[in-house]
Amino acid sequence: MIRPDFMVIFIFYFSLNNDGYKSILLGFILGLLCDLSGVGSNFGLNSLTLSITAYLTSFLNGKYERLLPYVFHLLWIFILALHFFIISFIQFQTLYESNFLDFLLKFIFTFAYSMMFFIVVQFFFPVKEASRA
Repeated sequence: MIRPDFMVIFIFYFSLNNDGYKSILLGFILGLLCDLSGVGSNFGLNSLTLSITAYLTSFLNGKYERLLPYVFHLLWIFILALHFFIISFIQFQTLYESNFLDFLLKFIFTFAYSMMFFIVVQFFFPVKEASRA
């Protein structure tokens, strides 16, 4: 099932504005709550991926002025793509083994669907402004 992941958007922005420890802890707790609520079928997957996303995003905190703008934007897109790749790989393991093209399509559609919502959020809270906080 392809659905947008609003938690990763929240954790991403939270990690840009706070230190790594708080971000990782919040990512783990929110992921655990998502897993306990029955949103995902694999227990612990959201905790793992949101913690990894928070950890990697916390390195971008305050780095917009130090990095080239296209490098900064490619890094956060890569971090979000890694989040969705890990989720897709775990959820669609059999598809990965049997039909790699279908697996890639599922991954790309899941990533693109959430990125559409992320782009809408960009209009209200730009990443470059959030990184300067």
